[in-house]
Amino acid sequence: MKKRLTQKYFKTYILGTILTALALTGCQSSPTPKISDSNVAFPLEYRHKGDMTQKQGVYYELFVRAFADSNGDGIGDFNGLTNQLDYLQDLGIDGIWLMPINASPSYHGYDVMDYEKLNPDYGTEADFKHLLDEAHKRHIKIIMDFVINHTSNMHPWFQSAINSPDSPYRSFYRIVSPKDSSDYDPTAVSPWNSSVWHPLGDLAYYGIFSENMPDLNYNEPKVREAIKSAAAKWLNLGVDGFRLDAALHIYGAHEFEGMNSLKGNLQWWNEFALACEKINPNVYLTGEAWNNDDPLSDYVQPFDTKFNFTLQSDMNYAVKNGLAFTSHGEDLAKSIETLLNTYYAVDPNYLDGIFASNHDQDRVMSSVGVETKARLIPHIYLTLPGNPFIYYGEELGMKGTKPDELIRQDFKWHDDDEALPNCNWMLRQNGQDHHMDNKDTPSLDSQLQDPNSMYNLYKNLISLRKNHEALMSGDYKALTTNLTSILGYTRSSKKESLIVLHNLSSKESQIELPELQNTILIYTSSSDLSPRLNSPCNGSITLPPYASVIYQK
Repeated sequence: MKKRLTQKYFKTYILGTILTALALTGCQSSPTPKISDSNVAFPLEYRHKGDMTQKQGVYYELFVRAFADSNGDGIGDFNGLTNQLDYLQDLGIDGIWLMPINASPSYHGYDVMDYEKLNPDYGTEADFKHLLDEAHKRHIKIIMDFVINHTSNMHPWFQSAINSPDSPYRSFYRIVSPKDSSDYDPTAVSPWNSSVWHPLGDLAYYGIFSENMPDLNYNEPKVREAIKSAAAKWLNLGVDGFRLDAALHIYGAHEFEGMNSLKGNLQWWNEFALACEKINPNVYLTGEAWNNDDPLSDYVQPFDTKFNFTLQSDMNYAVKNGLAFTSHGEDLAKSIETLLNTYYAVDPNYLDGIFASNHDQDRVMSSVGVETKARLIPHIYLTLPGNPFIYYGEELGMKGTKPDELIRQDFKWHDDDEALPNCNWMLRQNGQDHHMDNKDTPSLDSQLQDPNSMYNLYKNLISLRKNHEALMSGDYKALTTNLTSILGYTRSSKKESLIVLHNLSSKESQIELPELQNTILIYTSSSDLSPRLNSPCNGSITLPPYASVIYQK
């Protein structure tokens, strides 16, 4: 979730939509719930998850604005993405997560201005439908980023709500009188210590992320119905599911004092899921529920997948430091096992969301610093249980550190910056050209010709994963190697059992494991390692620096 905004204003569009909203007839304003109503007990009915095998796969997160330009305006678009679906299919991608594509006043789209319209920068609804159809022909799913915890402050609902106390949308937000101490505490802060209440004349409104992002009031039935209606539109068009932003904050900190936020959040997400399942029984719902080291296992139930931020942080920490431990000093392999068991205890069909970086975090190459370590990252997360999510450009080894714009730079198709489908959205957005930031990153053109490129590493690992049932859907069990630099685990299915080992250090390590006896080497991170690692009959191998191997029992 992005907290800092860059705003531009679509005044004509907003004014016209507000006037339309205010002209509605027969739409009476619902009273804003008082604190006594804040524990509204909506009926809790659990969702019915579909066939999870249909939802398994390797997913790819991409920022449409930065991915592929079809018309030369510097901005990535739906048609550009459609033209590059063959690339993603060849890479081995089964599903695409599109960062926000709804109408928005910002470049990133995490402040939606209309849930039923698309960002015109990206193309028309017909263009989007063509993208969906072409993706489905290639057996690629499309999931939309659905940002429904809050809206833009430029959303017509909010503009109507703040301009008239009689607005039919006044109850869509938490707008209170500061004199009401039971509803409003001006000192209340978010989990990251920012103010959650924002002054509005003689009133105040709730926005956990920013004054530019007022939260929707989910105690208002009309809000719930409006959001479910918007989701229905996109599902009926052919979208396969949603990535649900800020899932932890539907009922946020201090939004309703005295309310059980967890209970309210889980109730809403089940209600939302049930509505989606009526349209598509196999809808794929992924949730962004993130709270530092808290695994938030309750959120496994309403979602098919929850992004595993704990694992992502632990994995990157271990690789950076060359030690197979978490930042809390726990054995990483065992920590992963404990975390997975915690999730499976809630829902045995859960698909973990495994990833190395995303649109809110520094890119892997910049984070770990050197390519040898960056190559370890996909070897780890592409061999773990769940659904891997690859952030666009990681397969090229692109660099990028905060601020957010610099981790959302253009995908490097060609060395010639002007050649389509290369984009230059930042030049178009704010007059800045940051292509030199990745001048040393080989383009896709050059990496396609290099069998040892980062691209070919990702492609080979994805293929390896798909060709082994144990890697796709097998059980996970930690291995104890008694070596601080070695991360080891087994992946087992009915058909096969695999041993996966990674040397996270810059020094070779002698490994002695009884489990290695009478196994067959099926993968090494470098083909020249094969002769020295084959057939460890005595259960002993010497693993070179930064090497990964897989043995089959």
